[in-house]
Amino acid sequence: MTIKIDDTLELKQVQTNEYQALYALVDNNRTQLREWLPWVDYMTAPGQYVPIIKDWIEMNDALESLTLGVYSNGELAGMCGFNRIVGMSRRAEVGYWLAEEYTGTGMMSKAVTGLINYGFDELGLHRIEIIAGVENKKSRKIPERLKFTEEAVMKDYEFLYDHYHNCALYRMLKKDWLTLN
Repeated sequence: MTIKIDDTLELKQVQTNEYQALYALVDNNRTQLREWLPWVDYMTAPGQYVPIIKDWIEMNDALESLTLGVYSNGELAGMCGFNRIVGMSRRAEVGYWLAEEYTGTGMMSKAVTGLINYGFDELGLHRIEIIAGVENKKSRKIPERLKFTEEAVMKDYEFLYDHYHNCALYRMLKKDWLTLN
């Protein structure tokens, strides 16, 4: 499973033999990722990723989700995909994170654009959502740059280690995406 974005950027399924590279990427970016991702502290050893990657592959195959690595020049740089696909409603929720050295380059906007095109064109989705922490300005720039509509602010939506925080819900409908692009 690969979504080619351009000559240097692609989204593809992470393989189980990449568990050490994935762990190293998370471990090297732990401080930055921990601020907004509730699972970071629980990943304390490379081997923990082996069953997780296997689950991702199974869920990708079943079209329950689409968890993909972001690869820049063949190197794993982060993750981007559909955290959840609701087939009956033809709806999916985008999730993403990037190693700090790649942030601010436009890479994630390109990756999310490629994912959205794949979702609408190949998966037949009708609605794509992005949920981001209200205070997570970097993450919120993606849906805003891509002209998603902010639908709601959800109070105490996610628990991060020791506190709840509010999240913004953004949406893009296929008809709106086609009009914009």
